[in-house]
Amino acid sequence: MTVVADPLTILPPEIVLRVLEFSPISALASLTAVSKAWNEFIDVTHQEAIYTSESKTTQPPGASRDLSFLSDSLSFSKLSENTASWKDLCKYQTLLTRNWAKQHPAVHEWAMQIGNDPVWRFRADFKRRIFVSTSHAGGLNVTDMDTGRLLWRLPSTLDRDEDSVRPFAHLEYQDGMAVFDREGDAVEVWQTDLEDTSRGEFRRTAVLSHDCQTRGFQLSYWTLCVVSNKGQGFVYDMTQSPPKLTTHLEIERGAVGHLDQSEDAVIYSIGSKGYYAYDKKSGAFLGVLQPSHCTDRYHIRPPSADPARYHTESSNKDCLEPIQLEKGPLQPPEDPDHVYNQEDEWGAGMSHGDLFVGFSRAGRVFVCYDWRKAVRDQESLVAHSSIIECESDGESFDLGGWLAVRNHRLMFEIKDRAYVVALDDDNRIQDVERPTRASYALLNSSAAHLAVAISFMAFSDDAIMTTYTTLGFRKPPSNIPGDIHPPERENAPRIFPTKVIRIISLSPDLSGNKSSSTPKPHSSENPMPPDEEPLSHWPNWRTGTELFQLISMLGEEVEPGDRARLAARLREFDDELGLGLAEDSDSESDEV
Repeated sequence: MTVVADPLTILPPEIVLRVLEFSPISALASLTAVSKAWNEFIDVTHQEAIYTSESKTTQPPGASRDLSFLSDSLSFSKLSENTASWKDLCKYQTLLTRNWAKQHPAVHEWAMQIGNDPVWRFRADFKRRIFVSTSHAGGLNVTDMDTGRLLWRLPSTLDRDEDSVRPFAHLEYQDGMAVFDREGDAVEVWQTDLEDTSRGEFRRTAVLSHDCQTRGFQLSYWTLCVVSNKGQGFVYDMTQSPPKLTTHLEIERGAVGHLDQSEDAVIYSIGSKGYYAYDKKSGAFLGVLQPSHCTDRYHIRPPSADPARYHTESSNKDCLEPIQLEKGPLQPPEDPDHVYNQEDEWGAGMSHGDLFVGFSRAGRVFVCYDWRKAVRDQESLVAHSSIIECESDGESFDLGGWLAVRNHRLMFEIKDRAYVVALDDDNRIQDVERPTRASYALLNSSAAHLAVAISFMAFSDDAIMTTYTTLGFRKPPSNIPGDIHPPERENAPRIFPTKVIRIISLSPDLSGNKSSSTPKPHSSENPMPPDEEPLSHWPNWRTGTELFQLISMLGEEVEPGDRARLAARLREFDDELGLGLAEDSDSESDEV
């Protein structure tokens, strides 16, 4: 019998470490179980050297060795609070990556109702653990991310003239700075963490006025880019107080309002002309991305599940439906209703590094994995981009549609669903026969007849976040300054359709960790803190959907025995969730 020598006894530690650098995580786990010597070499003596390797953990450039960079992570599940070592980080990131890649990932899902008005735009601040949002009815709200408690708000212009926010205000946000638009082609700049401010309280620091009609603005890299459809663009340095206009650009006319930026460039959507890129400092034209020139085509067919049935049967754990990309165009050219690529209108566009993604009225998604090369000429664009086609009636394209792009994934809305499409490590379309990451669809409402277009969507490292149409439960006025409820709103129905913030967390629970890495909704086992509102209004989405159906049925003609049974079930909800419905259980649905 041949005896194989243990590498630890014959090789220098430097060589063993070099080999382990290229070993998969599963091999490390197996080696720690081989012997005490291997366990001590990997998990004790050289743990930091092994798990700080870029092949084992994902970390920003120049990250510190003390894990302090985790405080800046975009993690809904409070990753930084539960990670004590590089090995813990490696384990968490490995399990999270595997969960994202599954056809049926394990998820936790919550809703957060912001006041009594539908959410329009929202932004998540994971460092301060707050959501900042605007609404259909006006106003700006700052909400605790973990409890749903309203911290501070500005009222609507419908309620007050001064220090108020118009209905449907667009919102941009970066690390404590909020920017929203107001009537008169101006944008307001507000900041938090100023002297003598409470948690979540903002104060206005600047108003940026323009002498032309502004169509959109975007804040990142501490630069605010503003666009007009009259051929003008504005770039502000937001690190200065007040913000300084650094570049006034002359751009292609006809901008639709969507724009995005990298550290050195800004890309504007010009409708059917595509996307125009400019240097932020010099204003120089860099080139155009015209999706009509793209020849590499893929398509997605709608999920087979009927939305009405799926709304009824879906549960908290299967809210993500697997979808499959297929090679080739969706519709044959001879189809009389076919919208040709050259005729399509392009709206939202978003970049992430060298990746640029655009979305069209006809349901096409332009995926350009190296936009800096693609702007050179038509040949370069063809070599570096693809088109994904979907069946769309254009209804969700209102105001140019919406997009999210992060970590080799992109999200967009088609009809009554949002699609999450996974790309490969080079941000190209995956091999459709052997994809390594799963793609999903998720419904945009809790009931088919409530569905309205998503008005904001985003990825974090461990969650999918969108606006979501569902039932709301009317809240009483709070003691927050600016929380105004006019008399005509006081007699409104207690339960009503609204748009909330929906959070689908894919963060795994680490076995053996008493404090789960995923926050739990408040329940009898996990009571909410005193004087704080619950994060969600029911334990899971299935319960909310069932409640909606019960309320609807109470307004229909049903047998007396069935009506009594439904009323009894409502009382069960009342006992379980404390909704105050018991006294209304014999009322018509429009009175509940």
